[in-house]
Amino acid sequence: MFFIGDIHGEITKLEKLVKNILQKDKKPSFIFIGDYIDKGENAKAAIAFLLSLAQDYDCTFLMGNHEYIWINLKEDDKLAHEYLTKYGGLNTIQSFNCSGKMETKEKMLELYSFFFEMLQSFAQYKNYSLVHSGIQPLYYETKLNDIAVKELLFNRYDFISTQSHYLGQQIVVFGHTGFYTPYYDGYKIGIDTAACFLEKQPLTAFNADEEYFINSDNTIISLQAIDKLSCPNILRNKPWRTVQYD
Repeated sequence: MFFIGDIHGEITKLEKLVKNILQKDKKPSFIFIGDYIDKGENAKAAIAFLLSLAQDYDCTFLMGNHEYIWINLKEDDKLAHEYLTKYGGLNTIQSFNCSGKMETKEKMLELYSFFFEMLQSFAQYKNYSLVHSGIQPLYYETKLNDIAVKELLFNRYDFISTQSHYLGQQIVVFGHTGFYTPYYDGYKIGIDTAACFLEKQPLTAFNADEEYFINSDNTIISLQAIDKLSCPNILRNKPWRTVQYD
């Protein structure tokens, strides 16, 4: 089973990562952590590729905060429109060859309704609980199906600083926060390696059965090799492919 971090439209890196995985495992299963669109190379192509992949392999797709905002976008929701403008939504507009956000939403949900209907709020595999952005500490004794999806999409620092297992035994696997290298502290695993932020930052997957990371550059790192006492730098700069509109 491979868990794959935030894609954000980086179709070239996604194709390379899947190719590398298939060289290791001819019949892999995948769980994608969410955020397939915005910021990166081509959101439309990324969704189309994922749908094609799901025809041949067992794929589970989680919802990210970017999908959530697009799905729930309304014409008069100023904050949501500003969010998408600030955080890479213009790249998605461009990939769908549209002129505005509402036109893009309508076209995206019409062309790929099946994909968006498949999105789940969480997944579980062995002793791993997967959610897009982590789990707020106040929910650490609450089962995932009792937590509203929005509460699993926008978490960051309070969650990352929590030093305990979810439900006393589960390791939380999350995206949303982009690291230079995979994050592991013994309690949680961060697999968003900020592929959309820098040209040379890779897209990363984690093999949950053999406990190693593999990325689009075909670099492999064992889970045991990660320094649990160190947090790799968090990337918060502008995406390297940001679209500029006049």
